[in-house]
Amino acid sequence: MSLDITPIITDQRLMISSYGDGRFTVNGRTVTGSVLLYEGKVEPWAVSDASEIDLVSLQPILDVAQDYDILLVGCGEKSKMSPKGLQQAVKEKGLVLEWMNSGAAARTFTALQTEDRRVVAAIIAV
Repeated sequence: MSLDITPIITDQRLMISSYGDGRFTVNGRTVTGSVLLYEGKVEPWAVSDASEIDLVSLQPILDVAQDYDILLVGCGEKSKMSPKGLQQAVKEKGLVLEWMNSGAAARTFTALQTEDRRVVAAIIAV
């Protein structure tokens, strides 16, 4: 099942219009699998379970942390606790870590994009 969650936006912001069935639709393009969203790019993310999320898996985003304020992490179908120490480590890079289920992360990312917030995301496909 795929859910339509966003209005049409005509500028260069990344907008997730749907998610589910193991894929996302971002700016009209379907992407299969988990994704990193930053710097106007949608990149595949080789993470399929929350237990795989660590500083190494988030490194592409952490490399550009100075340009952003918020890191949204979608940890899968159901919300789980973030790994111990990850929030502090991300904070030391200058980002606020917002950890939630993947659906909430997709919706929140899109909402924050419409507000022109400085947000990046790492979302596991569900």
